[in-house]
Amino acid sequence: MWKSVSQVLADQFGAYYSIKEKDKVHTGEMHESWLIDDGIQPVFVKTNDKTYRSMFRAEADQIELLSKTHIIDLPKVYGVGCSQNHSFLLLEALQLATPSPEEFAEFGIALAKLHQIKGLEGYGLDFDTWLGSVYQPNEWRTNWATFFADQRIGWQLQICKERGINFGNIEEIVAVVAARLAKHKPTPALLHGNLWIENCGSFNHKIYCYDPACYWGDRECDLAFTELFEPFPDEFYENYHLTYPLAEDYIERKPIYQLYYLLNFSHRFKGHYVELTKRFLELIL
Repeated sequence: MWKSVSQVLADQFGAYYSIKEKDKVHTGEMHESWLIDDGIQPVFVKTNDKTYRSMFRAEADQIELLSKTHIIDLPKVYGVGCSQNHSFLLLEALQLATPSPEEFAEFGIALAKLHQIKGLEGYGLDFDTWLGSVYQPNEWRTNWATFFADQRIGWQLQICKERGINFGNIEEIVAVVAARLAKHKPTPALLHGNLWIENCGSFNHKIYCYDPACYWGDRECDLAFTELFEPFPDEFYENYHLTYPLAEDYIERKPIYQLYYLLNFSHRFKGHYVELTKRFLELIL
C-alpha cells in the first residue's frame, strides 16, 4: 500500500515521496490513520480495505466542495487511491489544538456566510455521502419536509430497526416529521452536515473542520447539531445570529433535526444514545 501512497503523493508534489517516518495515530470508528513524513511534507493518511474507496472519494469531493467557497477552512486533499488490498485518503497534516472562544466567534461569522451561498432550488446533492460510518442518501427533492422526513429520519429509523433497535412505527414517525416541517420552506444552504465539537480544531488561529456529510438543506440542521452534545461557546452563536439571524421558531424544529443525529448514534454506539433518542421522540410525537 505504501508504494501506492508514495506514487499518488509524487503526482501531487511533483517529486517522489520517500516515506521516512510512519506513525499510527488515533484510530477512529472504522479507519486506520497514519502520519507519514518524507522530511519535508507531513501527510495524514486514512486507510481501509479496497471497498472503501468510494467513501474516501466522497469525503475528498466534499472537502473540495466546501474549500472552493473560500469561506471555511478544511485540510487540503492530496489524493485518493488504491493498492491491491487497500484504499486510502491523503490529507494535509495539521497539528490541531482546542479552539479558543475568539476563534469560535470568527467561525460563527464564517459559517453564517457559508450558509448564505446561493445554490439550486432543491435539497440534496449530486452524490451520496456518509454520516460517520453510515451511508447518507442525497436524492434531490424540491420539498424540504419530505426530503428530511424520508431521507434522514426514515432512513435512520430503518437502519435502527435492521440492527435490532425499534423506536416505533416508521411510517407514522416519518409522517409526523413531515407534517411538523410542512410549512417550513428554507432556502437551500450548503451544509457541513456533521458539525459538532469533535470535528473542529484550531490551526494557525483558525478553526478547521473535517469529516463532512454535505448536502444542500436547511442551515438550521448544522446549528442544531452544534448544540446537541457539547455546544460551541456563546460567542459562536452570537456572531452567527448577528451575521445571519435565525427565525424565532427554529427552537421548535431543533429537536427534529437533532433526532437525525441521535438515531445515527443509536445504531452506531447504542448505550445511552438509545434512551436519549426515545426521549426526543416523545417530545416530537
